Order: sequence, then C-alpha cells, then structure tokens
Amino acid sequence: MRKVDVPDGYPPEKGRYARGNDFSPVAVCVILDTFDFNIPPELEELLMAGLDAGAALSGMLQTENIGMEKMICNIVANPNIRYIVLCGREAAGHLPGQALLRLMEKGVDEKRRIVESKAPTPYLFNLSAEAIERFRTQIVAVVNLLCEPGETDRSAPGLDPEAVGKAVWSCFQEEPVPFKGYDLYDMGAYPEPPLVQKVVWKASKPWELAGTHRPQKQISALVVYKLLPGTNCRECGEKTCRAFASKLIQWMKLPKDCPHLLKPEFDEERAALSTLLGI
Repeated sequence: MRKVDVPDGYPPEKGRYARGNDFSPVAVCVILDTFDFNIPPELEELLMAGLDAGAALSGMLQTENIGMEKMICNIVANPNIRYIVLCGREAAGHLPGQALLRLMEKGVDEKRRIVESKAPTPYLFNLSAEAIERFRTQIVAVVNLLCEPGETDRSAPGLDPEAVGKAVWSCFQEEPVPFKGYDLYDMGAYPEPPLVQKVVWKASKPWELAGTHRPQKQISALVVYKLLPGTNCRECGEKTCRAFASKLIQWMKLPKDCPHLLKPEFDEERAALSTLLGI
C-alpha cells in the first residue's frame, strides 16, 4: 500500500487542530458551533477521540470561508489523507458543515462561491482552482456524522466519541468495512505529490470580489441594530442582536438569517434594512 512522507513545513496552516499519524488516511473535522473562547468539553472530546483513534489531523472548523481554506491547504499537503469524518453540531450561523458537503458534491462557480451552499459567505477566494479540485478528488468520502444545530444528545453519532473513533478505525482497514452506509478502507495515498499552499492573502471584502453590490457610504451598526427585533434569541448564530448588526454591515450575515425579521410584523424594518444594505 502506497504511503508518502509529508513535506517540510507540514501542516502549512495553523489552526485549532492536533497533528497525529501523518500516514493515516483520515482527518477529523469537528464543527465549532460556539465562540472559540468557550469551546464545550464535548467538542474537545470529539477532537481527542479522532486523534486517539489515529487520525492524521483532528481539528475544528468554524467558518465556511477562511476556516475551510485552511483545512483544504493542510489536507492537500498530505496525500495520505483520503477521508474526512465530519462530526459535532452544525453551526446555525455559518453552516460550515453544509458548505463542506456542497463543496465536495458541487464544487465552486466562476466566482469561487461554493455551489448551492446556504452559508452566508461560502467563498474560497484565497485558494487556487488547482487546490480546490485536488481536495475534491483526493478526498473520496466525507463520512457525515454531523448533528443538527443545538443537538445535545451525546448518544447521537456526531457527538459520540466512540462513533467518531470507530469511523476513524474503519478507514484504516485493508478490506472494506461497512460503517453507517459507507464502505471504508485504506486505499493508500493519492497518486500525486503533496500540494503545498498557504492562505497568504485574506479576502476582507468578499462582496467586491464576488461582484455583489454594496453601498459606498459607511453604514452605522447602531442604525441597523435599531431596525432589528432586539430579542437576542441567538437563532441567527450570534450572541446578541448588536453582534448580528455588526455582521450585517460587513455582509457576513443577511437579514434573512434572522427568523424574527421574516415575520409579517417586521415587514417595514426588513424593507428598510434591504434599502440600507443595498440588497
């Protein structure tokens, strides 16, 4: 079975991950659905379960753009990685899990937007087309154990360290092993050399690169905040409505991401926001 050495400087991108067995055929991706300074212990347990079971990399993914790009850079730099075990809970705001699955299934369009992703800003501007396509061909399957947003049942596969460990173990086997609808085995390294890239430039204005209209004048987050329901319900994925307002003026969120704004009693506020934001 073909295995290859990883290049100097591997992994090329820093992040919330632990490095394990470089010759392993699998990486574990735990969706981080909360603030990075308040990571729940159950997510830490999933990360360690992947590492203990022998994953090449076991880490957390929080965003559908820069975070995804860093993960892709680290995976294509190691041709031995052929699977991703996706676990944790989906993040209701960023939807990075859904973005990853759509990237594998549909790829990106001419503006580097992940096709059919429902995430707010699923753009991979900082990667070459070669790296994106290499990722999609090198990874033969994303073993999807991801739970719905807000799931608390620790027996659900995506929150169960034993299930994550079993998924990693299955990817190591010489003969196909059935695991939750997947046939998993170690097929050996991808037959091309490591592809080493870094996210050296950060797209700070994705709406411009995507050709999306944005008002030229500066918009006050306070003005936008006054048009929001003010419930601080967190259903948008942000801790407060004020935080949501800040994301709106940066185009990191859209008004439709607030479920309360979609109610008829907020029609006027929604229309005013659309005018302000140029949507």
